Amino acid sequence: MIVPHSTRLVEVRERRTAEGLHLREFRVGNRVGECPAWDGSQLAWIDVRSPAFHVLDPQTRLMSTWQLDKPVGAHCRRVDGRVVLALSDELALLDPATGAFNTLLQPEPDRPGNRLNEGRVSPCGNWFLFGSMDDTGARQPTGRIHALHASGRCHVVHDGLYVANGFAWAPDGQTFYFSDSMAGIVYRARWLADAGAIEAIEPWVRADEQAGRPDGAFVDDLGNYWSAGVSAGRINVYAPAGERLAVMALPCQAPSMPCPGPDASVFVTSLVRPQWQAADIRPEDGQLFQLMDVLRAGARPSPHLSIL
Repeated sequence: MIVPHSTRLVEVRERRTAEGLHLREFRVGNRVGECPAWDGSQLAWIDVRSPAFHVLDPQTRLMSTWQLDKPVGAHCRRVDGRVVLALSDELALLDPATGAFNTLLQPEPDRPGNRLNEGRVSPCGNWFLFGSMDDTGARQPTGRIHALHASGRCHVVHDGLYVANGFAWAPDGQTFYFSDSMAGIVYRARWLADAGAIEAIEPWVRADEQAGRPDGAFVDDLGNYWSAGVSAGRINVYAPAGERLAVMALPCQAPSMPCPGPDASVFVTSLVRPQWQAADIRPEDGQLFQLMDVLRAGARPSPHLSIL
């Protein structure tokens, strides 16, 4: 199978918010932008519901798109440049250079109502952790966290979530964070890198609708957890002890995931909820944002999966 590929120039708008936040808005028009990852000179992310895999060069404003045939929940890049995609019911491998596409495995044949959602590579590069969620509308806690090893083996790490989200590691690589967006809880656990497993799981932060239910996230070099408050139009920054350090209000209503970018910036994807009426949708909803000069402590870019 060959995945269709296209390119286009993206309109960019610059502004300062009422709070003085300097941001760039890339007019990408996503339905559900998710899983951004900075790769040295380009940003890669997905649109869950279009569905598509995107790569943007912010300097040239050129965006490349690979259109997919089923919803996509996460992605990661391998060291050879190919991309692992967590589609609705399968893991697949895309070669952006040729468009070649093939299925790797189906991790949840026993849960046909789930779709795959969220994903990040572990600090050592040996594991791609990806999650799942109930996609039937029944809102059952059937979501899991899976771990795909660079050798190709895959196992379940955790079960019983409504919406697996917010994967991130502390700077020491020994603490793993994840969230259940529907429950409004961020969990903290001990990461066992050799086994690709977690233990000593505990609720760490709770955030309701008004505070911003926790969606995608990353951790900066001081151990602060940057969480997309998807229900409140903001980024919440939490210290390692769990207290909220900062709130960054955004012009979109539903930011979905932040990631560190170049020059102390942070990229943020956003979404448009399917139940919104046309009058409820802002021009900024579904766009990609770059928050300028906000990352005081720095953060490592997402590592590549060592091989598969």
